Amino acid sequence: MSLEATVAGSSNLVQDIVVFFSSMLPFIENKGSILLAAALNMKWYISYAETTIGSFLPVPFLIMVGKRGLQRLRSNRIVGKFIVKVDNFAEKHADFLHKHAYLAMTVIISIPFTGIGCWAGALLSNILSLDRKRACGAIFAGVIVSGLITCAGAYGLSMGIRHLLRF
Repeated sequence: MSLEATVAGSSNLVQDIVVFFSSMLPFIENKGSILLAAALNMKWYISYAETTIGSFLPVPFLIMVGKRGLQRLRSNRIVGKFIVKVDNFAEKHADFLHKHAYLAMTVIISIPFTGIGCWAGALLSNILSLDRKRACGAIFAGVIVSGLITCAGAYGLSMGIRHLLRF
């Protein structure tokens, strides 16, 4: 039996656990997990709550541990060059970034189909040396808006397709 059939045919608790933990994964986050929940016919408000919490849960840890991880990444030839370029950009535009970085991060994270989510937002906040609390707030706001947009799209689309198939 395939994994998809096992999850689809399992109890609500197993589906909740799968959706919750899949929302913690980078690049999947709440955007992909809400689509999974819609495919599993879960209620939208349950999937929204699970994926919002699951998606944001790693962020404080990523921001706290990120400084040490950046030091290791700087020694990498390819990634180190990118970090140096971002550092130079941040130094040039420090005033602008500290005024608008949090709003920009919220907007970028809240766009559901960018592939930029909490993990990238936490990495970016570490690279730009943003305030941890404000960065967490901006990321959380982006997750909330992204979840609402994705829920509206995924559940609206699945309900529309079901309605069309009834005729």
